[in-house]
Amino acid sequence: MSELLKTEAIVLRKLDYGDSSRIIHFFTEEFGKLTAIIKGARSSKSKLGLILDSFNYVQIVLYKKETRDIQIVSDVDLLNHFGVIKEDFQRMQYASAIVELLSNLVSENEAHKKLFIGTVKALEILNHPLRDPKLFFTKYLIFFIKEIGYAISIDKCSQCETLINTNQTVGFNYDSGIICSDCKSDRLVHLELEKELFNLFICLNHKQNEIKYKQRDLDRIIRMLEKFLKYNIQEFKGLKSLELL
Repeated sequence: MSELLKTEAIVLRKLDYGDSSRIIHFFTEEFGKLTAIIKGARSSKSKLGLILDSFNYVQIVLYKKETRDIQIVSDVDLLNHFGVIKEDFQRMQYASAIVELLSNLVSENEAHKKLFIGTVKALEILNHPLRDPKLFFTKYLIFFIKEIGYAISIDKCSQCETLINTNQTVGFNYDSGIICSDCKSDRLVHLELEKELFNLFICLNHKQNEIKYKQRDLDRIIRMLEKFLKYNIQEFKGLKSLELL
């Protein structure tokens, strides 16, 4: 038996179906990632056409049945279409990268309210014309990795578990994470994090509003984290949205 339920959601992607319907992939607050069909969404009389753009923040009413792979959505209300993002190519790329992460690395029908709230907040920040999109995407990527169960320790060495000396150059292994200065001499190190870069990584892990950084250092950290995900999650092939950046 179907339940009539209401939840907030982010539109991940859409697919035309039949003559007038659409299949939509949502990331929802209450139910995690789910797939739904909206009948008549492509009709000229439907108000839902523009509402269903990627990464729009919406409220949906759905008939949910646990045994059904594709749920039925009966109504959608727009909460935020993030107009600033859609007028800025760089912001669009980072918002699209967020959608990629959710689409590829979050399981279907697995509720994750904290990740949902954090994602909405990240899109709201990206939509602010005075905020640096690269900085806040980097912070979101660290948050996302932690929330899906692959948190990188910044306090202890991933090999010997001793406390990290932040005044020394440390290593980074794409399989395990941070490696202290002692261990990196006889362990595989994919990347060296000099003091300045490592301290930036620490700052990004904490809720600090004032961070001194260089754009190229943010790029290095994003690529480092992207490769960390690729090494740890075999099916992840990288973020196509960021290939032109």
